[in-house]
Amino acid sequence: MENIICRFGEIGTKGHRAQVKLKYNLKKHIEKLLPDAEVKIQGGRLIVSGENIDIQKLMFIPGIVSISPAIKSEKHIEKLKENAANYALEKLKENPDIKTFAVRAKRLDQSFPIKTPDIERVVGGAVKEKTHLKVNLDNPDLFIGIEIATDTAYIYSEKLAGAGGLPLGEQGRVAALLSGGIDSPVAAFLMMKRGARITFIHFHKSDKEQEKVEKIFEHFKLFDPKTKLITVNHSDYLKTVSQILKEENRLRYICIFCKHRIISEGVRIAKKIGAEGIVMGDSLGQVASQTLRNIKIIQKGIDFPIYRPLIGMDKVEIEKIARWIGTYEISTEEQLPCDFVPKHPVLKAQEDEFERLLHIIEERTK
Repeated sequence: MENIICRFGEIGTKGHRAQVKLKYNLKKHIEKLLPDAEVKIQGGRLIVSGENIDIQKLMFIPGIVSISPAIKSEKHIEKLKENAANYALEKLKENPDIKTFAVRAKRLDQSFPIKTPDIERVVGGAVKEKTHLKVNLDNPDLFIGIEIATDTAYIYSEKLAGAGGLPLGEQGRVAALLSGGIDSPVAAFLMMKRGARITFIHFHKSDKEQEKVEKIFEHFKLFDPKTKLITVNHSDYLKTVSQILKEENRLRYICIFCKHRIISEGVRIAKKIGAEGIVMGDSLGQVASQTLRNIKIIQKGIDFPIYRPLIGMDKVEIEKIARWIGTYEISTEEQLPCDFVPKHPVLKAQEDEFERLLHIIEERTK
């Protein structure tokens, strides 16, 4: 049976009552994602036990800051010495290039009678005697961690980064505008790790993009199996508006009206499903519709929370997160360029001209 130590991050900074609630909610979420696993709260840890546990799912669960596959040991120093030495020997068999090691202990159960430095010293001596490895406290080839929990102890050798943040649902629901690109999935993930449940809205322009969006949506079920996807036809609107703008010799404004309609319709849907805001993948200045001037004009007249978690990030930062959460490869699959983007989209739209054109479009599309 596998045992996985799941550590909290931000949850541990909350008051006692809030911590109890957050840990319980996180436990329930893990049980839904991994129905065959047993999940226990042990002080400042969640312990997930079972066969063939999907570690990737645990890494992606908001609220968990790190995880460690571990073995159990009795809470007795002689057993800790024996089990840690045997554990190190197994790791040495797996990797004969290991030359140095270090032991680090943590007493989650403060009633354990042996102090942390003494645990490290005594267990380290047993490991050295059994394996003949050298001690290197600064940069060891093999790290051996020991955590003394409430009813048992755990021995592990690695910490895998988790999503961190807060458990899903703690901050309510938002609607995330999802395209087939790199940015919008990252924006949705960042809101997820702040405790928001996500309902995705995709504005359909092409079947190729729709395929990518559905792949991204399926991937997000690793984070939240309850997430939903709503698809809205957008190509008919763009065909009509592009024709109107051509007649007005203002086709350069098409990206502005594309985004304005997406936000307007997104807000309508968000209100209908009880969401408390919409999420966008805008990064300041990245494309024509994301300049300061155009962002201001695009959301003119919209009285509803709009969240842009990527607004101050550059492409390298965004791509790094996309790779980590597993959406980058999907988002960068071959995709046909948008048929409606003009050669020179307007970078600083004029507000009075936008309002004039919007009035014409609204009259023609009633």
